[in-house]
Order: sequence, then structure tokens, then C-alpha cells
Amino acid sequence: MKKTKTIKIVKPSQPTDLEYIKMFDDCVIDSTKIGTIDKTIDDNINANRNRYTDISNQVSGNSLASPFASGSLFEPVHAFNLIKPLDTSIGLFQANPAEEPFQDFVTGSSKIPWYFIACTHYLECSFDFKKHLHNGDPLTGYTKRVPANRPKVGHGPPFTFEESAVDALKFKKFNEITNWSLPTVLRQLEAYNGFGYFKYHSINSPYLWSYSNQYQKGKYVSDGKFDAEAVSKQMGAAVILKRMEQRALIYIPRH
Repeated sequence: MKKTKTIKIVKPSQPTDLEYIKMFDDCVIDSTKIGTIDKTIDDNINANRNRYTDISNQVSGNSLASPFASGSLFEPVHAFNLIKPLDTSIGLFQANPAEEPFQDFVTGSSKIPWYFIACTHYLECSFDFKKHLHNGDPLTGYTKRVPANRPKVGHGPPFTFEESAVDALKFKKFNEITNWSLPTVLRQLEAYNGFGYFKYHSINSPYLWSYSNQYQKGKYVSDGKFDAEAVSKQMGAAVILKRMEQRALIYIPRH
């Protein structure tokens, strides 16, 4: 009798580019969380934009560059003027590309987007500038958790947030990425926390999607311990970026 060959189907370890784009485009933010998200964007993300931009410039070796200089992080594309609200309940706006630019938008760039650094700072440190971007350990010493014994900056503690953040981003080799499209941004944000949700539990990561229709429940409550009923109380990075796009603060290229 002929032996039947068993074909083993290998589950992908992370979403594809198209899956990331679809999830982002189909993302609906919990309307009860809009105020909280907007406050976070205004008080913590936009308020510290210059610091995040400077870190991006330092990583790229161009720390003196103006964020609005030619060839910088903020290359304007069709920048829009807001002319009237489409839905005031969630802050969507009609845009008019024929008007003078009110905001610079991010195009494909080899520089780490400032908003990527901001989201990482939120998720790892709750916007605390006294902690390492690597993992949220205090800047008064080297990191103790993974990755341990960072940063490598030529002197001992204490460290500034900026020098440690540059070390963290280079340690992750983000400075080697040449195109920060939407799938790249979302994949690298998810990678910062790990792909365990997708790979082992077949759910979307709350690290990205909490506060939206793309996530309901399930959370790692400690290292290696997954609780299927736990619900993340932290807003997801993709949700923050989605809201920033809705408010026309940024535009992330899809490809």
C-alpha cells in the first residue's frame, strides 16, 4: 500500500504587508476613547515632537537638520487645509489639496518617523523621559531587563533620554530600514513587543490595536503568561496613528 504523505501547514509568524494595511484601513476606534486618545496626542506626542525628531536626526547622523529642511523627515506631499468637518463626533475633516499647506506630511523616508519613536516611548515608558526607550528601565543605571546592560554610549550612568533612545533604536537596527511604509511601521512596533499574540493565540496584538474593533481581549499579563480573558487598558500604537491620520496630523505611505 502506498504511504500517504502528510503535508504540514506552517502558520505565518506575523501578518503580511497587505494584512497590516487592511487592518489599519478597517480599524474603527472605540468612540468612547476618542477624547483620551486626542489628549494623549496633544499633551504627549505633539508636545514632544521636536525631541522625537531630534532623536531621529541623531540616529541618521543629521542632528543639526531642521525637521522642515529639504530632504528631511517631513517632505511635503499633498498637504491639506481643513475646510469643514465631516463628522464632528470623531473629528473627521474634509480636506482641500488646492489650499496652502497647513501641515507637512511624511513620505517614504529612510529616517525613523518621529511618531514611531513617540509610540514606542508611550508603550515602553508611558512617556516618562527618565526611562530607557529599550524597555522602560530607569536612566539612573544600565538596563536590567532585556536587552540588558544598555546603552553603550562611552560613559556610565546616569544617561540622558536622548542618548539612550539613540542607542535603543540603533540596537534594533532601525537605522538600517530604508522605507518606513505603513506595514514597516506597524510590523516594527509589534516586533518591539513580540509576535506571540498572532503566532500562538491567533489574535491581533493589543500593543497595536487596543481601543479598536481589531482587538477584544487576551493579554500577556506577565512574561510568558497569557490570560485569554484579560483586556489591555493601554491604547494601541496603530490606534494612535490611525487617529493622527484622521486628524490630518500625519500621513503614512502604504507602500
